[in-house]
Amino acid sequence: MSKQGLYIGGDFVTFAEAKKTQPNIQQIASRSTVSGYSSLGAVLPNPDTVLKKMGKDIKAYKDIKAHPVVKGCLRRRKAAVKAKAWRIVQDDASDLVVERINSIFKKLQTNKITGAMFDATFFGYQPCEITWAYTDGAWLPANIQAMPPDWFFFDADNNLRFKDKNAGQTGLLVEPRKYLVPTQDASYDNPYGEPDAALVFWATAFLQGGMEFWVRFTEKYGSPWVIGKYGNNYDEAKQETLLNNLYAMVQDAVAVIPDNSQIDIIEAAGKSASADVYEKFLMYCRSEINIALLGQNQTTEAEANRASASAGSEVTADIADGDCEMTAEQYQLLIDWIVDYNWGGPSPQFEYFEDSNGGIEQADRDAKLYTAGARFSNQYYEREYGFQEGDLLPPLEQVPPDASFAEHARAYHPVAQDFAEAVVPTLEQAAADPLNDMVNRLRRVVQSAHGYENIQDAVLAEFSEMDSSDMVKIMQLAMTLSELEGRAEVTNE
Repeated sequence: MSKQGLYIGGDFVTFAEAKKTQPNIQQIASRSTVSGYSSLGAVLPNPDTVLKKMGKDIKAYKDIKAHPVVKGCLRRRKAAVKAKAWRIVQDDASDLVVERINSIFKKLQTNKITGAMFDATFFGYQPCEITWAYTDGAWLPANIQAMPPDWFFFDADNNLRFKDKNAGQTGLLVEPRKYLVPTQDASYDNPYGEPDAALVFWATAFLQGGMEFWVRFTEKYGSPWVIGKYGNNYDEAKQETLLNNLYAMVQDAVAVIPDNSQIDIIEAAGKSASADVYEKFLMYCRSEINIALLGQNQTTEAEANRASASAGSEVTADIADGDCEMTAEQYQLLIDWIVDYNWGGPSPQFEYFEDSNGGIEQADRDAKLYTAGARFSNQYYEREYGFQEGDLLPPLEQVPPDASFAEHARAYHPVAQDFAEAVVPTLEQAAADPLNDMVNRLRRVVQSAHGYENIQDAVLAEFSEMDSSDMVKIMQLAMTLSELEGRAEVTNE
């Protein structure tokens, strides 16, 4: 019996062999093939358990978003994402593509767009519509606008659809590359994502309800009761008059009553325990919201100490990193679309990075690395510590950690003996006439110093009466002269 197969590249390959060497590209598990799945047409219901139990849609989450505690936590997380430094990394992309992408992102309202995409953490998903425009010979995103998530739904194939009034129940299928749809922990089973709103919905609802009862309790028992006593000869009209007078007394602390009436002011005693129950319940609800949205409640509670608050901040930072990754994926997708529309080829990469801007921890680390022998360029200082181009002078050749003044010059500056004498006149001429006296004083300081490390203290003592701006110029000149003096000494030896 002949084997069944195909000739591939001149070789006969049987179907059995092909099955062993090639992966199966067909999807086996899907909603259309699984047993017991009842499809509702093109509509895939949101599987959120809170919304399903209430029989509501995602609009219910919009109401609790405005609550002060929830809003405060979201603002804190959103601010952490907006404050994160980002950059475009060239990777395998061409210089032209990187330059154009950088130019495009400088014109985009990235702060607004990032804040809009962040809302996906609260609702689970957040569609953002891209308005494309042909500008400067390329298709570019002119605007990116967040749209209400309740206007959209997903179909059985996990495709985004818009609730168009003319499209009926199936909705309008969103065109490719028209929407950025950041989602939080979305999956095949749940393309809507996991909303943080589901975690805080009941705590927020109870917090709002408990606050209402607490206000009523405070109004009822927080103020003393004014009780008026009337005699047997008071008819209903007189009783009504006395009641009105007492009401006016409570409001204005002034009242006119008959001389045979009696007024008692009674404090509401024994109700503090009831008030504590309301307060503890409200604090519990607030803590639940903080834990759900920030990962901790240490930085928001009065009982927290510095150590626990610092530990809580680290947890919050981890959550902020996760939020940044969600937005970074969407920005990278946008870059890929722009490059594919216009130039093709590899795309540069969008990434967030830690912008220490001269933080103490990084400065300590760099100091230790310097002691170990590492040397950093001006570009490194500009990038990591926030200096602008031109702020830093060209670096002098560094002194080895354990070398003496003379050894430093011998190892790193082999120069001619008359080099210092040849350069000093040039430096003096550059300093101009007002600095001639200073140069002479500097020469004396340098010649009398015992080593390179003593130069700075000696110069500060010599010119302590000078203006600080002049002192900067003198220090720069002094360091240069000390270098030359050290070279001359080594050559003489």
